[in-house]
Amino acid sequence: MYRLIFSFLLGLTLFFTSFTIPVSSVQAVEPADLRLAGGDRYQTAIKISQSGWDTANTVVLARGDDFPDALAGAVLANSSKAKGPLLLIDSKTLQPDVLTEILRLQAQRVYILGGTGAVSDEVKKVLEDNGRSVQRIQGADRYETAAAIAQEAVSNSSKAFLAYGESFADALSVSSYAAAQGTPLLLTDVKKVPQVTLDALHKLGVKSVTLIGGTGVIGPEAAAQLQGLGYTVDRLSGDDRYFTNLDVLNRLSFNTSKLFVATGLDFPDALAGAVLAAKNNNPILLVPVQSELTAQTTSYLSSRRSAGSSFTLLGGWGVISYGMESMIRTGSTHARVSLQYWDGYASLDAYRKKLALIPDLATDYVDILSPNWRKSISEDGTLALQWGWDSSDYRTLAQEAQNRGLKVMPLINGSGSVIDTMLADPAARANLISQIVKLIDLSNTDGVVIDFELLNDADGPYLTEFMKALNAELKPKNKQIVMAVMPVTSPQVETWLAEYNYHDLAQYVDYLHIMTYDKHYRTSAPGAISPVDWTRQVLAYAKSAGVPAEKILMGIPYYGRDWAPTADGKWDSTAFGLTKAKELAAQQSAEIKRETSAADPVGVPYFTYSVTNPDNSVVQHTVYFDDEKSWDAKLSLLDEFNIGGIAPWAMGWLDSDSASLLFPLLKSHLR
Repeated sequence: MYRLIFSFLLGLTLFFTSFTIPVSSVQAVEPADLRLAGGDRYQTAIKISQSGWDTANTVVLARGDDFPDALAGAVLANSSKAKGPLLLIDSKTLQPDVLTEILRLQAQRVYILGGTGAVSDEVKKVLEDNGRSVQRIQGADRYETAAAIAQEAVSNSSKAFLAYGESFADALSVSSYAAAQGTPLLLTDVKKVPQVTLDALHKLGVKSVTLIGGTGVIGPEAAAQLQGLGYTVDRLSGDDRYFTNLDVLNRLSFNTSKLFVATGLDFPDALAGAVLAAKNNNPILLVPVQSELTAQTTSYLSSRRSAGSSFTLLGGWGVISYGMESMIRTGSTHARVSLQYWDGYASLDAYRKKLALIPDLATDYVDILSPNWRKSISEDGTLALQWGWDSSDYRTLAQEAQNRGLKVMPLINGSGSVIDTMLADPAARANLISQIVKLIDLSNTDGVVIDFELLNDADGPYLTEFMKALNAELKPKNKQIVMAVMPVTSPQVETWLAEYNYHDLAQYVDYLHIMTYDKHYRTSAPGAISPVDWTRQVLAYAKSAGVPAEKILMGIPYYGRDWAPTADGKWDSTAFGLTKAKELAAQQSAEIKRETSAADPVGVPYFTYSVTNPDNSVVQHTVYFDDEKSWDAKLSLLDEFNIGGIAPWAMGWLDSDSASLLFPLLKSHLR
């Protein structure tokens, strides 16, 4: 019975909290793509194309599995002869999605880079059969191909860039700038500049050459060879590809209002992205996949953030991890996530009011917003939406948040026998997963938050199977998964929560949101909703259960409760936000005290007051809530347990007064 009451009332807390505040205007900003990623390198290039071009008369096609013929392609793609995207293809066949993108762009002409060994004549034939004019640019080797591309793209230039032909990183560092400036990018060997490159320099009228990379990739012999031929030679370089990249970014004149970020360990994303970056002379920053950024890169990013730069990441989480993204966007060396439940069952305007509460820069305070658009879930897994499946408001609202640098992940919640039945049926589970994918596609959102409560103990394996299948569907699409689970201090204590196998569920999510609130709930006796010592016990159990600390999100309540005894000797309460709690104390002339303990010396605010009924009976009320001091104490647990972040419930309880107290705390603890 306790399990039933506890879960039901916690569900009520989660589903129906909302608070109305005066509307604030939401400033319209230019749409910003935070991450351009597809299921593979070819799809990512298509995403980049879709982001940058509505139409293009000409596109450039390059082989996607090897780089030599493609490195100079960005200069051609951005030249007056093309002004279109660079797409990647399989060397033997033209993928249907790539052809679809060419047709979407209404491109009439296609450049193919490299000979038939790089891109087959079958690809050329398919394009011609579809009415496209095709021109192949090729040479006997990578050096001659680069020279041919440069001469097709640029008729003459007093300056040229020269990069090592046996690797890609240095060429990619400068490719967007070369493309933006119309400066040819040519290739060389370590010790000797090939004759085809020298011939191209002469034909183009080049007077000065900038070498990209250190003496390990372009040796002093090659530099001396150029100087001996009368060229002025300088060099942009560093100890490795990342330091060379920084030297390029620091010494060339870029428009740094936006930075594109790509992995430095592979070429496709940076190659396709360089053409998009070149449109506005934006730089491309190269980063490692997993290791931390160097102090120099961190300093560069800090200066760009301070100047208000935005960041667009190229490629999925397999090449730029979420932790790396956090370091790029926030400067945090520990990827701490702020997931904010974005009101609930709200109107479009109500969601906008809460979005307007987040200060600029929004990513200093929030990473993910989770709106609740679910209307119902049927036993067969059919998902009904609040505004219907035909509404464009989901995408509109998500875009407004994404424009401010935030991710949006809809909340899919449910409880009770309907969810029990759905989880027990493999076909129903699959149906709901397909509906979730449909919603993500419809709204162009970044993932999903799953919250299933009031379940049977037997649902444990089904719940894990559901999350495993959801993971298999969303991860290839580069979508994130968060799961909200009930708070457990010990399996021997909360025996009614056996279905939440923290260890197993954590294998299939990016974050496990542990709902560390409602220790005292609507019909319990009065008490702190989320006392620090109890929260500490829950977090300790989660880590002992094998949940990686970086995956744990701690719940924090934005609400308080006013308890009063009922006629049958039990308790009931109403919930409200911090501002209302303070107003109520003032109205009742009640003294706000703090309930402290050795484990929580800061304490939780509370007060009592009495109400006299018409029959002259007196009802004693007890109010517990959280304020800036207790929030600060809870947030200190982030350091104590070194966990991944927070997921408070919920923005519906915030107004402009409480938000002004809360968000500076979030920034100080998270960033």
